[in-house]
Amino acid sequence: MKNKISLLCLFTVIVTCSFAQKKVMSDLQKTSHFYNSLINSEEPNLTTLNLFFTEMPKGGDLHNHYTGTVYAETYLDWVKANDWKIDKCSLKIITDNSSDGCALMSVDDLLDNSNLYSKLLSLWSDKDFENHFHNQPPPDLNFFNTFGYFGTVSDNYMHEGLMILKNRAIAEHVSYIETMLSAVGISDKDFFETKQISDYDSKLRAANSQAEVDNILKQIDAEYKSKKDFIGSVNNFVDMVHRVHKDIDSDNFTMRYQTYGVRLLEPLQVYTDLYSGYLAADKSSLIVGVNIVAAENNHTSLEDYTLHMRMYNYLSRKYPKVNRALHAGELTLGMVRPRDLLFHINQAIDIAHAQRIGHGIDLPYETDPIYLLERLKKSSVIEINLTSNEFILGVEKNEHPYIIYSSYGVPLVISTDDSGVSRNNLSNEYVLLASRYKPTYAQIKAYVDNSITYSFMDKKDKDITKKLVAKKFLEFEHKMAKLSDSFTH
Repeated sequence: MKNKISLLCLFTVIVTCSFAQKKVMSDLQKTSHFYNSLINSEEPNLTTLNLFFTEMPKGGDLHNHYTGTVYAETYLDWVKANDWKIDKCSLKIITDNSSDGCALMSVDDLLDNSNLYSKLLSLWSDKDFENHFHNQPPPDLNFFNTFGYFGTVSDNYMHEGLMILKNRAIAEHVSYIETMLSAVGISDKDFFETKQISDYDSKLRAANSQAEVDNILKQIDAEYKSKKDFIGSVNNFVDMVHRVHKDIDSDNFTMRYQTYGVRLLEPLQVYTDLYSGYLAADKSSLIVGVNIVAAENNHTSLEDYTLHMRMYNYLSRKYPKVNRALHAGELTLGMVRPRDLLFHINQAIDIAHAQRIGHGIDLPYETDPIYLLERLKKSSVIEINLTSNEFILGVEKNEHPYIIYSSYGVPLVISTDDSGVSRNNLSNEYVLLASRYKPTYAQIKAYVDNSITYSFMDKKDKDITKKLVAKKFLEFEHKMAKLSDSFTH
């Protein structure tokens, strides 16, 4: 009798445990099946995918430009708060009421003029670009031109702008942003005579090896280190970052910052940006990496590309703890000469030792792409930016190398690039990914996990964020399981 009772108790425990396990798995399985039903029909269910991904925890956004993420309407709010004006002809911000003969208008006047307001939004962002075809620049130029309109005001409200990014992220269940905030802002002209600058620019461009570049950069370092104001400017930048970061981190959100060099400037200025950026990152736990930005197809960017990679090589040996994420391979056939498609990702990996690659679009045209894929798989991560790749490069759907990267097993993260300019968000990037390429739900979750694993947060913050995201996924999958039940009835 006792044996029968014991067996009955054991059976009850097994059934109870199995039921509990089945219930936990049920939410996951239902969510996965529901997701499959949204993407596998002849026409993906976009409206429900929008709901699905808006609610889904998305971990982090690792390729994010601060100035390009704030919306044009917000910049206009700040212009109005300062009683600045808008030039009626150029639609640029005027801060001193000076005019070149064209009328100035207040923001309120602009808002009352629907035609001009619409035109301004199309110049300050990519809004309505596809609805126009007369007298407009090519898409890549339109994209990069936008920064010249709102750059005047972007730094003045940096804390407020970062709070907007934070609140927007929390609303769409993003737990971490790693944003490219600003260059340190030191001009080589403040520390070198014009002839010195010209000489250094010429020497750097004439250097034919890493050793030659190293020797020149050592001389520049020594001169900068001897100048007290240079180190003071770096410290001021670090202080500014810590000041604007106030109240950004919270229990459910973390933000960290990259600084950068601007690749279309002359060599000494690019190195000044990168060197001061490395010094700043070495001094602050909030500044987690140094990038290089601006149009990769610009004449100077192309001419100096290998030189820039050698600058990174030199600095990475001096400051091995400073992280490196580089825009590389943001090019495609017809945009540049074929020779310029052969080496950008290769050199970012082999010379600059980039830990993450932004875009990586020219992969199919690079020298020995199979060997490159193998190296990327072992030592780097690709930041996928579908919306900006489509707009700037015209690369979308089956032309996008996401197909190659994902098939080969290269680590990927999904990111926004400039969501204010592109007028999208991280949820929409996942909608595009799912509707176009139909990754499994397990792959989607892996990309979310990658966005924390391959972030430049320290280990403690990564662990905290991963636990937070895992908890959010349990809640999300419970919601989606209930929603899927309603779809089946």
